[in-house]
Amino acid sequence: MEFKKLFFQCECGRSPSRIRELGLSIDHELLIRWWCPGCKRHVFVVKSLADFWDACPTLQGQAEALAEDVTTYDAQFLRSLGIRFPEGVRS
Repeated sequence: MEFKKLFFQCECGRSPSRIRELGLSIDHELLIRWWCPGCKRHVFVVKSLADFWDACPTLQGQAEALAEDVTTYDAQFLRSLGIRFPEGVRS
């Protein structure tokens, strides 16, 4: 399963070492709470689930990344066999 990590920061710039609470509101929002080790306070982040939906990886993006990896791997393999590509040809 493809996923994208979510990163959160306190106003002081520190990231949480662990999330203390994770919840959903009636308004379809995600609530994240943690204790900031830098400024020693509770931090709350409330974000709409629609915002997370937009940040989800897409199948098209995944397919493009896979095609690029395969092309790069193929070119490396051919070069290892001694095959050289003429100037201007994508390898």
